[in-house]
Amino acid sequence: MSFNKIFVLFLITLFLPLQSEAFLGIIKRFDQKQKITAAREAYAKGNYQEAIEIGQKFLTENQEAPKRRARRIYLVLGNAYAALDDYDHALLTYNEALEVLPKDLELNLALANLYYKTELYDKAIEFYNRALQIDKDNPKALLGLGRAYLKIGFLSKSRHYFKDYLNQNKEKDASVYYDYAISNFLSNNLNMAIEYAQKAQEIDNNNPDIYFLIAKIHNNLNENKMANENINKALQLSDNREDILLTSLLWKAYKKDTANDALKEIKEYQKQNPNSQLAVFIEGISLLTQGKKQKALSIFKKIKEQNNDSFIKQIAEQIIKNN
Repeated sequence: MSFNKIFVLFLITLFLPLQSEAFLGIIKRFDQKQKITAAREAYAKGNYQEAIEIGQKFLTENQEAPKRRARRIYLVLGNAYAALDDYDHALLTYNEALEVLPKDLELNLALANLYYKTELYDKAIEFYNRALQIDKDNPKALLGLGRAYLKIGFLSKSRHYFKDYLNQNKEKDASVYYDYAISNFLSNNLNMAIEYAQKAQEIDNNNPDIYFLIAKIHNNLNENKMANENINKALQLSDNREDILLTSLLWKAYKKDTANDALKEIKEYQKQNPNSQLAVFIEGISLLTQGKKQKALSIFKKIKEQNNDSFIKQIAEQIIKNN
């Protein structure tokens, strides 16, 4: 508190009886504001445990505090728990706060974001919707809903909320463009997907995930040259990340002119990763593409005999049936 505020407080209290309710109320408010400031400062400095201790003490000693002050402490307390990855206490704190302040926008968003972070997407959607009931065009709620619906595979709603967010927010954000591109790619809206993936790339041209997505879109459009260029760039930027590498080899395995190269490369990969089911599948596809049907079928039969129920196993079983 500034010197001027302290001086004004001194002048006011100077003329009040020491035991009067007004005097005690002023002292109480002053103490509450000091604790709120201390909690915020501790949080800002990264002293999360200190912020929690101050916040807990405040709530214990000031149960009659005005809602606006309690709200500030609840936010600091919940954020501090979340910063320490103590999500259970953070969720309890935000939920407790919303019992007192059910229509507080910031608290609803904080709880929704935490549910999203902890992969409780249905609960995240519930509280993002509550935020929209308070502020029907809130950009954070719209974006949160777009991402939460994408996570649970509800693609039409995901696209809807991303579109609403983008219509209202003109700020360029590579991560939003990327997520919207993915929702369109998974919906087979390939032209929209490539448009927004390229917008993301214009902002962040060193992100392997963006190049990988663009490669997959071009591959689905049968634009092999562009697909290969982008997946090779993704491999360079990611230092041959496993998921990107195996996708690249799978594409090679399906093409006659590169199937033999794919076979050699996947054999090398298997020396370091002998338990990769996808690598075994790529080996089978490369043999099948080269016309070595019996060798390929023996590979697919090995996959079929494995004691798991994977998507790769289902495809292998279908290939065996068709051959």
